[in-house]
Amino acid sequence: MGEELQYADIVQRLAPCGLDCERCVMYAEGRVKNLASGLSKALEGFENMAPRVADRFPVLREYDHFVETLELFGGASCLGCRNGGSTLPFCAARTCFKEQEVDFCAQCAEYPCERNSYPQNMVERWGPYNDRIREVGAEQFYRESLERPRYK
Repeated sequence: MGEELQYADIVQRLAPCGLDCERCVMYAEGRVKNLASGLSKALEGFENMAPRVADRFPVLREYDHFVETLELFGGASCLGCRNGGSTLPFCAARTCFKEQEVDFCAQCAEYPCERNSYPQNMVERWGPYNDRIREVGAEQFYRESLERPRYK
């Protein structure tokens, strides 16, 4: 991704908590949805071929499961926290950023706060991600985020 993004673009790609919406499997405008939709289109009709070659490629015996996964990813519909899409009950950041008039938790005078009740895997990311946003800014944080896996 060689394009140089403006701050406003980065705000649309990152959730207020610092997670990368653009690479989320449920994000309606995300890479995964676009790639899954493209792959589904490219594979149209392959469901007829898969059984014929499954003896040479045994994994194709489960091709219908792969198709279901592509359909799930291709049907992603979350609009993102910023647009009222996420309904995760443990995440206060999805609405709090508007109340506090900030783009990211890191920009809030009350950060870090106790409003979120994140599961452990998100706790381990929320603090460090927002600490890093404070340290280097959202633009640099976003560039760095592209170098690490979206999911841990």
